Amino acid sequence: MDIPGSRRGLIIDCTRKEVSTQSCTSCPELATCPALVFVVNVILLHHRRSRARVYDPSDSHTGAVSLSGVFSSPEERSFTMSSSRYGNSGRSATPASSAYFQGSFESQVPSSAVSDSLQGHQHITDNSENARPYTPSLASARPSTSYSTVSRTTRPSTASGRRPRTGTTASILGLSEQQNIVCALAEARGITPAVGVAFVNVSLGEVILSQICDNQAYVKTIHKIQLASPSRIVFMSTACPPAKNTTLFSLIQELVPDATSHAFDRAAWSENAGHEHIQNLAPHSDVGPIKVALQGKYYAVCSFAAAMKYIEHQFTISFAPHSLRIRYQPSEDTMMIDVAAIQSLEIMQNTHNPKSKESLYGLLNHTCTPMGARMLRRNILQPPTGHETFLRPRLDALEELTTREELFREVRKALRLFHDVEKLLTKLIIVPTSKSISLVEEQIGQVLMLKNFLEAVPELFVALAPVQSALLVKVRELCCPGVTGPILANIQRVIEADVRYMKSPLDLRNQRTFAVKSGVNGMLDVARQTYKELTEEIHQHVDAIQGEFKIAVALKFDNGRKYWLRIKAIDFDFGAPPQLFVNVVRKKDNVECQTLDLIKLNVRLSDASNEVVIRSDVVIEELVGNLRRGASQLFKVCESVALVDMLASFAQLSATRDYVCPDITSTLALKAARHPILDRSHSGNIVPNDYYASEQHCFHIITGCNMSGKSTYIRAVALLQIMAQVGCFVPAEYAAFPIIHNIFARVSMDDNIEASLSTFSVEMREMAFILRNIDDKSLAIIDELGRGTSTRDGLAIAIAMSEALIQAGASVWFATHFIELAKVLGERPGVLNLHLASTTAETPEGLPHLQMLYKATAGTVNDTEHYGIHLARAMGFPASFINKAEEVANDLRQKREAGRQSSEARKLVARRKLLLNLHDALRQARDAGSEESLPGYLQRLQAEFVARMEGLDSMEYVTAGD
Repeated sequence: MDIPGSRRGLIIDCTRKEVSTQSCTSCPELATCPALVFVVNVILLHHRRSRARVYDPSDSHTGAVSLSGVFSSPEERSFTMSSSRYGNSGRSATPASSAYFQGSFESQVPSSAVSDSLQGHQHITDNSENARPYTPSLASARPSTSYSTVSRTTRPSTASGRRPRTGTTASILGLSEQQNIVCALAEARGITPAVGVAFVNVSLGEVILSQICDNQAYVKTIHKIQLASPSRIVFMSTACPPAKNTTLFSLIQELVPDATSHAFDRAAWSENAGHEHIQNLAPHSDVGPIKVALQGKYYAVCSFAAAMKYIEHQFTISFAPHSLRIRYQPSEDTMMIDVAAIQSLEIMQNTHNPKSKESLYGLLNHTCTPMGARMLRRNILQPPTGHETFLRPRLDALEELTTREELFREVRKALRLFHDVEKLLTKLIIVPTSKSISLVEEQIGQVLMLKNFLEAVPELFVALAPVQSALLVKVRELCCPGVTGPILANIQRVIEADVRYMKSPLDLRNQRTFAVKSGVNGMLDVARQTYKELTEEIHQHVDAIQGEFKIAVALKFDNGRKYWLRIKAIDFDFGAPPQLFVNVVRKKDNVECQTLDLIKLNVRLSDASNEVVIRSDVVIEELVGNLRRGASQLFKVCESVALVDMLASFAQLSATRDYVCPDITSTLALKAARHPILDRSHSGNIVPNDYYASEQHCFHIITGCNMSGKSTYIRAVALLQIMAQVGCFVPAEYAAFPIIHNIFARVSMDDNIEASLSTFSVEMREMAFILRNIDDKSLAIIDELGRGTSTRDGLAIAIAMSEALIQAGASVWFATHFIELAKVLGERPGVLNLHLASTTAETPEGLPHLQMLYKATAGTVNDTEHYGIHLARAMGFPASFINKAEEVANDLRQKREAGRQSSEARKLVARRKLLLNLHDALRQARDAGSEESLPGYLQRLQAEFVARMEGLDSMEYVTAGD
């Protein structure tokens, strides 16, 4: 660079940190020129921060950079990497380091192949724009096309499922972390299509395979994809443009808008390739069971092959052999909770405040580890349906944790020692295609984190020593020192025993520098000695500044500036610091700065640190290779820790909130049950209620005045069912639940302006979805059906849909203001009428006063009490308006009464229902009654039956809820 006013040039040797000038004239003032100081500072900073610089030892001017290059174009500033295996990624390397590269690595790659595939959390270089399409043969090659999902114009609603009413699916499902999940699909087109689904979670090193026998609307497939929230969905090229769109492709484009769809060559769906991937990637002990589970699952295996081929061609990663967690998950092994139900029931997040913990997940989440939180989320969204395989062992383990306080405390104490090992292990099993200094540093940090994890496992083993439940005993066996001890010993042979993973930048760099034991590599020991000396020199420099200026100087460190100084502004009398200090930044009462000497020392120290990292790489790479061979066992230990963490979270909640262990039966029976979320937020001041549902009482109609608690009452039963089915205790005095396979909810009165759907249209679409998919193993929550249209049409539709729900045999909880619906259906077998009780009184001023009891009571609400009119009177409406409203209401009620059926027909229906109820009660007494209490119960049952029959004979009509 030419300096103005002089024919002088400037050369900075970045390796020796020297500045020299060349000119035809002498200029004594140049050495102290402030502009020169600034330029030198810029050059050294550029040298330290250059992101792609590796010096070529063959260059005669190695380390010498012209000042003009700093201000040139990015292309001119780039430095070639002709022979290095390492990309610099933000750090410079010395010529000695480059020589080490040449002498240590035979395999050389061009600079364009260098990848930062594992920086930060889990960054993976995507070559989808420039990668070659999948070409199994020259004859069948065709380009790969990607489709980014964008908002589309309105279209007729499909009957396959429902869009979330507000927000994205990811926000509704409470996804707090980004995960890279690739989904591949294969379908067999027929009357009942079979769909093979493969989810490869690149962020967690996990594969889930399913083959779903679905209907023409692909309800189960869409639901599974929505819950998995993949980032990419891979289709056969024949299923999407330019070919004709399949139904499945069109539905996913509409109902899974957050994922990007990609077309891939059909030949990638190969069953042989899928079995080969399973043989090579699954742990040795899992290969046999996986192949047995996948027998006859042709489409699931083919989808797995396509997903792995896509990852191979689009990402610069591969997985270590026998390290990938692969499992087959049948769709019938988990409960299906509709996405709209997840949102409306506030299962994952609060609808009013997404950051609030007033949700079921927020209630249950007392986990200590990220792995436990992820397992809890998976279980809440897809509760297991296996009683003997999942629920009973979990409930037994939870019973032990809640009754043995000392055991619970020790387990929680041990769990707090664990980091997010699941993601750590995934980074270890991903084999990068290139090397960089930052990658080696990251691997050293991963080894240190894994060392911390393995040292924490024995603590959990000791805490679980006294356990007796089968599930906790199995976890203890997996955490046995005999399992993790050899892996830890392998690390301790290379890594210093007192080295720990630290979070602060300086501590982490020091731990990485001194991680490998002394004596393993002589050159490594020399480089570390240089690092120590330079660190001491920096501290001496700071001491010299303090002595010269008589001020207190604090030495700080961060990843950007490296070492820098913090000085109180008052030490400079709030004026400008001396010219010795550069990069001055004023922050409140402090001054942050550096000196040129400190900048030079920082550069030299970074070089020394890089040299240590490079010398450590051979040892670390060999160690990582050994750790990959034990990854499958470590994953099992990790999953065991996550399971114990989830159960301990349940125990924390159950012990502090006085929950009870639920029984798993064929009948839903709850005594004094409480809404779980409100029970916590209201500090136990919520009114408990009873619930009962059986084959003879499966359809419940709940009536009541406004704000009486109908919606809260019916939502509570769905939340309690989910809690019981994930293996948690529930807030009640007694609880028994059946196994439910589907939960549906229709509880909102919102419209959908984006889809041009009114409130009633949204309501009908959701009810059509429920009616199409509900069965006798389902639980449905219906709130205020038919309120979006005229009263007559709404009542007619509500009755018709209720008839269909009764015939399905599902457990339905139906809240409504239609008293006529309760009276019409109350005489049907299987229907039980309930109402939320309230009392009416008058204030001294003559205004009606409604007191909500929030207690579910048999029968319908008293329709002679006009609660809405009472509320209007209390709000101060004119008396003339209130009187007219009461007159109309009474007239309508009298007309309804006149049109009711004769008393003889009603008595016949009532007798029939009474006999069916008696049969149901006798059958339950036979199946579940104890010999001691059975005689007394039968006597009471007989007396009640006789009394009700006599009431019928005396023309006393028995309501449906009696």
